[in-house]
Amino acid sequence: MRFLVTAALSLTALTPSLSAQMMGSTMDAEWVYPSFGSVLEGHTVVVTAGVELLSGTIINDSKFEIDLGDDWVEFRFNATSNWSSSSFNGWLFRDALSTLPPISNYSIDSFSAGIGNTGGIVTGFNDNECWANFGGMTVAGGGEWIRMKVDFGGLDLSASSLFGGGNGTLTVTGATVGGGVLIGYSLTGAGPTNTAFGPVDMSHRSLSCQS
Repeated sequence: MRFLVTAALSLTALTPSLSAQMMGSTMDAEWVYPSFGSVLEGHTVVVTAGVELLSGTIINDSKFEIDLGDDWVEFRFNATSNWSSSSFNGWLFRDALSTLPPISNYSIDSFSAGIGNTGGIVTGFNDNECWANFGGMTVAGGGEWIRMKVDFGGLDLSASSLFGGGNGTLTVTGATVGGGVLIGYSLTGAGPTNTAFGPVDMSHRSLSCQS
């Protein structure tokens, strides 16, 4: 994609579906125990509106199910449960086909009143994996739940040879493979400007150049 730059402008990139990340994606789900790297059981699922791993599907415990959403993972319990403490006792999720933007954080989002010892939960992530060590966590009974939040890195917009009167090449990274990317430009400042996808702040992930 090339632009002829003839005046001072600000550029930004956005995708219409940036908020809907994992839905439709293929994810590996692994119960890691008793140490990190030791896989007790593994599954590969496609994220849909339903529950991906029902209690009857999880081989080593029938007391919970796992539901994945756009940017969250929720564990729902049907009975009292105590997660034994060990070097690692928890679940790891992986972008199986490497189609998602890089993961930028994995953390506790919320939990019900009967979930105990949440302060001992340790989370981690890399570009395409996220995990949580639940060792020591307690569950009072059926109906309890804990939801984890998955954050994804946004788009990165870069340009080469972008100057007034010349041709510049714009490159966008961090987008969903096969997804649409829109390049917005402004001749009058940082915005925000209204679009069909809502207001866009032209100073967010933007580049500026002068004529």
